[in-house]
Amino acid sequence: MEKENERSPQDNLDIRVKLLYAISSFGSYTVFVVFLTSVIIYYREILLLPSIFILYAFSIYAILNALNGVFFGWISDRTKTKKGRRIPYLKYLAPFLALSFVMVWVSPSKEEIGVFGVFLWMLISMILFDIFYNTTNLAYMSLGQELSMDNQERANIQAINMYFGIISTLISLIIPIYILENLSRNDFIYFTIILALLQLITMLITAFTIKERLEFSQVQEALGFKQSFKQTIKNKSFLIVGFTNFWIIFLQALLFGNMFFFIFYVYAQYNSSTILILIAIFILSGLFVGTYYTLKINAKKGLKPALTWSLIITGVGLILIGIIPGIFALCGFFLFGFGLFGIVGLINTAYGAVADEDEVKNGIRREAAIFGIDALITKPAQSIAGIFIAFILILFRYQEPIGGVQQSQSNLTLLGFKLAMGLIPGIIMLICALVFRMYPLHGDYLEKIQSKMYQMHEEKSEKYEALKMENKS
Repeated sequence: MEKENERSPQDNLDIRVKLLYAISSFGSYTVFVVFLTSVIIYYREILLLPSIFILYAFSIYAILNALNGVFFGWISDRTKTKKGRRIPYLKYLAPFLALSFVMVWVSPSKEEIGVFGVFLWMLISMILFDIFYNTTNLAYMSLGQELSMDNQERANIQAINMYFGIISTLISLIIPIYILENLSRNDFIYFTIILALLQLITMLITAFTIKERLEFSQVQEALGFKQSFKQTIKNKSFLIVGFTNFWIIFLQALLFGNMFFFIFYVYAQYNSSTILILIAIFILSGLFVGTYYTLKINAKKGLKPALTWSLIITGVGLILIGIIPGIFALCGFFLFGFGLFGIVGLINTAYGAVADEDEVKNGIRREAAIFGIDALITKPAQSIAGIFIAFILILFRYQEPIGGVQQSQSNLTLLGFKLAMGLIPGIIMLICALVFRMYPLHGDYLEKIQSKMYQMHEEKSEKYEALKMENKS
């Protein structure tokens, strides 16, 4: 653990700064979760695009969306403006993110442009949304790790992000499922326009109120693209976090993408809104308790044990969802919620520690490059989850709607939804817990890294102050 007397006063963030930073995640996470939860079922059951075309769309998307993060992360680290190297991307790309999100849902019908036309619209709109979401998200995540170098403060920021994420998730699950079941397609489109405006406003609030630490962009020269990639990919800490994060992203995309199928068909005898409310109650109950204990473990024992236990508890909860019959399986969502803050919030804090180690080795802070190269490894997980869901629909003989009317599904199909929702991702989380035990940034080694890092930051601050004085004169 780091020594208190080595911390810079800048690393102590007041609640106002944390809230102004975190509010952007509320808007952007809402549109992202709606995208994950609704895009497959929207194109499958509303626009009636055949499952095989959804499989094709996500296969192509998986290749393309893996590449843009590496490039944009490297560009962000090389950016030098008076406002910094992160804020400008939030400020100027926020409108394009909003527009691309709306574009996903306004595809003409098969009758208007044909099956292939709907397929192309789905593919192109997903790629555009991913480009703008990925670019702004890289800048946003990097900004959060640079606001404070203290890992506990970083974890606290992620906790506030998580609570905004609770509201985002509820909006993203409850309202779409109600609209898709009871209202029209136009109502759903109006809903997405409102969410796009919410994303735009919240991101601009962060962009216009948060100030970057400019010493990281003004007094250091960024690595070249090839060198940046090489230095990141050979870092053991990065590879372990990247492996773990790949499967966490796969898990999120798989659960969100499968959620409506799971609710509509596995619990077809119940009201869908009732099942969703029960799931939300179990997840939220577990999340509130789990966040408290995870932050406590993180403060006392460090990030490594806190995240490892979160992976184990999440895995056990998912396995219970997959193997317990009937409505009692929903109890597994409590354990899933208990581990949720750890696997979603602390994973970014783990990357912050990776950036600290990287700075000590290379002399440069380059969170965006690290997050960007991480996207090359982990971003395909989102697409692979979409491919996996489409594969489940085909392999387990999902009966598509006829004339817009949902069909009853066989026991084989219901088994496929249960496997995709619980047993398979649960086993994956337990494997990730074993791998993360090899994460080296813990104990004496982490303390040594942080001590050296704070010395480097003092030198950079002195150089930046000298540069400002020189420019004034």
